[in-house]
Formats: sequence, structure tokens, C-alpha cells
Amino acid sequence: MASVAFMGTVFGGMAASLDGYIRSESGDLSWLNDAMSQDEDYGFEATAIRTGAYVMGANTYREVAGMGGMGSGVPTYVVTHDDTLPTKGNTRLFSGDLAELVARIKSSIPEDKDICLFGGGELVSEFVEAGLLDELGVSIVPVVLGGGVPFFRRISRWTTLELLECRPFPSGIVLLNYRLKPLTD
Repeated sequence: MASVAFMGTVFGGMAASLDGYIRSESGDLSWLNDAMSQDEDYGFEATAIRTGAYVMGANTYREVAGMGGMGSGVPTYVVTHDDTLPTKGNTRLFSGDLAELVARIKSSIPEDKDICLFGGGELVSEFVEAGLLDELGVSIVPVVLGGGVPFFRRISRWTTLELLECRPFPSGIVLLNYRLKPLTD
């Protein structure tokens, strides 16, 4: 399936350990917070400025909401089969075809805004598999976890990427931004 033909880019970004995990086996995220430096600009403000809507999985939503997040007026779509998931702010639950969701969001946000896919690994993998993700940012954190939740689940075909940016930070974190090349059969 090709990307939905509207304005706006669907971009995602996540942090991963050097060995490719987004969460430790115990669920502890201190490895990520310990690596980040307050003096380094990881692009959070630029992401907020370009984002017209967020899409995230239910587990990520629970994590962010549990830390007091999701208070902004930016529309947030939580992909879940749990229609009883409590939401707050400008948050909507979604269950269905992801291409339809992307088309709906793109038609409802300003043309100069993009859709931010904000984790987790399973949802990012589904977007890659469906050809709906245009750009992917990966922040490699200088730690080896040895196990945990992998960045990607199994994807049925190779996906080629074009490097847009490689930005190392003094903390050892390396930001890699890629454009996904269109799927071909």
C-alpha cells in the first residue's frame, strides 16, 4: 500500500539502546533519562512546532499520561482495541485501518503541519509495514541492555532508508534521521 496522498509528513522518532531495545526487560527507563543531558537539544521543540497531531499506541499513551503528559491542545490519536481507556485533553481513541486514520488526520490538520508517530515499537512497525511512515528518527543511546522490548517487531519485507541527518552529541547519544523509500512490490 502506498502512502496516503495528502499534504503533511508522517514522521516518528524513538530512542533505542545500542542493541536495539526501547525498554528494558524490567520496564525501567532510567537508562534513557540518565544518558540525556539538559545542555543538548534533541529536537523536542522542533518536533512540537511541526506537529499537527500525534498518533501513539496505548502503552505509550499510558506511560506519557502517567508522567503528567498529554496536556497540550494538539490532537492525539491512541491506537487501541480498549475503548474503555481513560483519556484526557484532546485525545481520541482509534481502532481500525491505519491508512484511514492517516487520511482523516491529514485532512483535519493545517497543511503546514505533520503527524508525529510517538511510539511504541509495535505501532512504528505497523506503520512501516503499511508504507505509512515517511520519516524515522532514531536516537541511539550509548547503553547495551541485553534484552527487553525491541525497537521493531517482525516486518515482512526489507525497507530501505535514505539518511537525512546524523547528529552526535557529547553525551554519546547519536540522532539518525531517515526518509523511508516508498514500498515497491
